[in-house]
Amino acid sequence: MDELRLVDPNTLIANPNNPRQTKPGQASIRQLALNIRAVGLVHPPRVRELGDGSLMIIAGHRRTEAAIYAGLTEIQVHVTKVDNGLEDLAAASENMIREGMTEPDQWRAVTRMREELGYTDQQLCVALMVTPAYLKGLTLLAKLHPPILHAIEIGRGPDLKERRTLALSSLEDQAAAWAEMFAESVEEGEDPAGYRLNAEDPDDTVNWRDFTWHLRQEEWYARDARFDDALAQKHGVVWTEDLFGQGSEDNRYVTDATAFRAAQEDWIAEHRPEGTLAIETDEYGYPLRPQGYNFVTNWMG
Repeated sequence: MDELRLVDPNTLIANPNNPRQTKPGQASIRQLALNIRAVGLVHPPRVRELGDGSLMIIAGHRRTEAAIYAGLTEIQVHVTKVDNGLEDLAAASENMIREGMTEPDQWRAVTRMREELGYTDQQLCVALMVTPAYLKGLTLLAKLHPPILHAIEIGRGPDLKERRTLALSSLEDQAAAWAEMFAESVEEGEDPAGYRLNAEDPDDTVNWRDFTWHLRQEEWYARDARFDDALAQKHGVVWTEDLFGQGSEDNRYVTDATAFRAAQEDWIAEHRPEGTLAIETDEYGYPLRPQGYNFVTNWMG
């Protein structure tokens, strides 16, 4: 019969048959200790009471070490007095079968904690031991077509760079491209836009490089613009935050090249000194020489 008991983690005895013989790194212990300080010890270690009353760890050595590192003097443990010969099996299975949450599941959990429970991103980063960039990466999943999320869940999804490209396109465009790709993979009457990869068929995959190529868009960044918010509003420039941009830069962008160009030209017309010319560039960015003008290079007197 198991019971839940409060004990000093320093008094717990390590199991000599612990299947995890490779010691966790100090960084790993410190990370778990910070997590325990933030949200507590979610899963108490399982221990067995020995004949002399001492408690030996069956499963939870790393949690115990992290609790000590965190400075806790009391933790909860599940105590059993029965030696049924299954301790080694239980300890090994806990380490080998344990599987982390998929990224879509992480995103759904984070979304709920934000919207329903009111947690801030700073609180989530501390509690979940993730960086702000990782949290932004999870938020990016909200902009992906559901069958693409399913592909990520079964380990056949796009990489981070490809996800970013996909997220820049609308869900409607993603669905249309998906439907075109799998038009011949569904039964008559089924919507190919809702087709999901068969997890049991390893050959049912997507060439994400080709798929994202057709949805690729050019981004025009606010950091490269000269116009202000008033001109942006005048010409219909609506900024979107680049979730993977550098934290020290202005990562707003727009994919409407016409609006960006109009606002930029408006600013140039207002600020260009009298007697100067604004010249065009070719497709490679080299300036085009206006008629009657010559380029002057450093070797010309």
